[in-house]
Amino acid sequence: MATYISLLKSMRSKAGKVALPVLATLMTASLPSCGGADEAVAPISVHRLDHALLSGNLSDSTLLRPAEVLFRLSGYGELNDSTLAVYAANPSINMLAHATDSVWKNTEVFSRPLGKMKANFNRIFPDVSFPGVYAIVSPFNQSVFTADSLLYVGLNHYLGADYPPYAYFPEYIRVRKTPERLMPDIAETILRRDYPYAPREEYPTVLSRLLYEGALIEAEMQLAGVSEQQVLGYDDSQMEWLMKNERQLWETIVGRKYLFSTDSQLAASLVNLAPFTSVFGQEVPGAAGRFIGHRIVNAYLDNRAIPIPQLLTPDFYESETALQDARY
Repeated sequence: MATYISLLKSMRSKAGKVALPVLATLMTASLPSCGGADEAVAPISVHRLDHALLSGNLSDSTLLRPAEVLFRLSGYGELNDSTLAVYAANPSINMLAHATDSVWKNTEVFSRPLGKMKANFNRIFPDVSFPGVYAIVSPFNQSVFTADSLLYVGLNHYLGADYPPYAYFPEYIRVRKTPERLMPDIAETILRRDYPYAPREEYPTVLSRLLYEGALIEAEMQLAGVSEQQVLGYDDSQMEWLMKNERQLWETIVGRKYLFSTDSQLAASLVNLAPFTSVFGQEVPGAAGRFIGHRIVNAYLDNRAIPIPQLLTPDFYESETALQDARY
């Protein structure tokens, strides 16, 4: 650990700050192709910040800034020999790290799916930088989060729905704690960072939120190379129910005059993760509004060509003609 402190002081004396990392890093499961020939996609090296912190070895200068930011966010304070030792001795961190390594030990098979996502991102969003991604043991309930242009992936949140310590989570959350969720979650976190829901209207409509969520789902599918069902996180029976009852759900939304309501709680109840969509009933899978939103966007794209970045702006999701143009 003393080696780390000496290095940090040396870097600051020379440059005045710690340089941001050059390589994006990540751990993820083996997932469907993101498109393009594998040979043409450069895999991304996986840097394990969790391993570096537990070993106390931060001699790799690309890990210094991410470690500092993480310590500040997680309440450990300034990164130094003392706080690093406290972190490394934390029993819960060690327990989660051991479990994480049992699932995420082999990093080589995970580098190419993330490389494909980065290639897709650079193609679809050429004016936006792909963030540096760091594998950690996350101290938060949030599994993937961003800070200071860095993206942290809590691998301890992707150990499988049957992992015993997950028992306290409700089932609708626990079933999403699988390796297969990692790529969609990373894609969504990056997209929400760069293209948050930011309506210009003081009182945005429910329709604008549905259109935004639908655009987000389409962008995630194209970035991560996964299906609509995988992005939404539904099992086969839930997806089958939604497809069978799509018209009924839409007619309910229209009939109850939800579309142009400016009730933010109503919008949230339609799109937020939940055991069921309460405004429809307990038989309807949670966040059914996202499914409807994507179906509208899908219909829109069948009729009009529009770049994905534009879909994620108020120019689209607050457009007065978007629904009409979708012919949904």
